[in-house]
Amino acid sequence: MNKGLFFAVCVFSIFGSAFYSLTPKVVSTVSSLAGTTLILYDAASGTIPSAPLMNFNDFPPGVALPTYAEGVTMMDTTVSSKDTYAGWVASGAITPGFPILDRTAGFQVNFSIQVENESHSNNHRAGFSMIILSEDARGVELAFWQNEIWVQSDENTGGLFRHGEGVAFATSNGLIDYQVTVLDDSYTLTANMEPILTGPLRDYSNFEGFPDPYQTPNFLFLGDDTTSAEARIRLSLLSATGTQPIVPTATITSTSISSPTPIPTDSPTPAPSATPLPAPTPTSKGFEFCSSSGFLIMVIAIMVIKRTGRVKDPP
Repeated sequence: MNKGLFFAVCVFSIFGSAFYSLTPKVVSTVSSLAGTTLILYDAASGTIPSAPLMNFNDFPPGVALPTYAEGVTMMDTTVSSKDTYAGWVASGAITPGFPILDRTAGFQVNFSIQVENESHSNNHRAGFSMIILSEDARGVELAFWQNEIWVQSDENTGGLFRHGEGVAFATSNGLIDYQVTVLDDSYTLTANMEPILTGPLRDYSNFEGFPDPYQTPNFLFLGDDTTSAEARIRLSLLSATGTQPIVPTATITSTSISSPTPIPTDSPTPAPSATPLPAPTPTSKGFEFCSSSGFLIMVIAIMVIKRTGRVKDPP
């Protein structure tokens, strides 16, 4: 499956543009009975999902770019070989206003998708997956086929990244409203408000790769993260409901109306001077990232992963 390669591209390119994400943006947050809901994407906006709320990555670059058509976002990895990876990431580390996904208090992830087409050469892989990890990195990876939704198991439920519990379900019959509810040690998946699958949360921390998304708290991924499958999907909505936001929503400070208005003069405009970027804050794992070195770090990471070859698809 070589998940490490894709997530290396994903994470490093995200942090390579981290400073852009820190600028004030309009963040859609609303209150709900369950806590705070962050609307990560709504197709009614007329655009595809974008930063800072959702960061898209594909590898090789440019072969599976999402498009907006007929009121939804389309993502298609069937147009190229199964070696293509593509998907969106949102997390407490990079998404302004992202809620804390506290499984003790309970949290929800809502999304509306249609899996128009999916094929796989390995029964332990799917062309479209969703990874949901709580604040302690416990969670679930849902795998979508056209006729089944199932869960990737961990070492306590049948082996790491093996086909776990599932339900026969037609995912290609139009857009379907899904909801994943997590409480304590279990999850429940509903489709159009009907419960269809439930089971224990997983611990994927024994995944071997760099960087390791399966140890990332408050983390969401949706897309194609395997070279053993491919899919074409339609996405219309994604939101996360948890406790208070991890990063406060940026506010705009108004300039005092009593401030004098500058009077234009004939003096020449001073030449703009370069403003240095703020120094990046080290992460909990001791790494630092900057926009200028993001691409170089990404390439180095890919070379390291290819050389070590630590992650392989199961037989």
